[in-house]
Amino acid sequence: MSAPLSHHQKRYLSQLARRAWEAAEREVGTPEEFRHAEVARACGKAGLRCCSQDDYKHVEAHLLDLCGEPGKALAAHVAAVTQPRREAEAVLARACREAGLQLGYAAAICQRQFHCTLGDANERQLWNLVYTVRNRGRAKQKHERTGATP
Repeated sequence: MSAPLSHHQKRYLSQLARRAWEAAEREVGTPEEFRHAEVARACGKAGLRCCSQDDYKHVEAHLLDLCGEPGKALAAHVAAVTQPRREAEAVLARACREAGLQLGYAAAICQRQFHCTLGDANERQLWNLVYTVRNRGRAKQKHERTGATP
């Protein structure tokens, strides 16, 4: 499970909800009732306290759309949808650095194993590459410590 929202994130989303409530001409009771209803509509959670980092961009996109900012809402939605892949890419880059390998090494493995480029690899393939790079990096370090040739 991902981490809960920070106080700053909850404050920002609450402010967006207030703006959306004002734009909706207060059709739904109080701002709090409106916020709870819209958070539930955006991510299915009972409120901001129940939301996690996985829900943040989904709620932000929904509230920005209600505020009449479709461009920002689209950007937030794209960020929400691409987050898992971006996380996998970042972890792969970090795994390569820690193993003392270039990202091109992972790209070559990707081409050999999955017959696609890193850019075309799906999230699952990227995670498989993370584990492959970590394991090969450990093996390389082990061989360097023992003085054996790989």
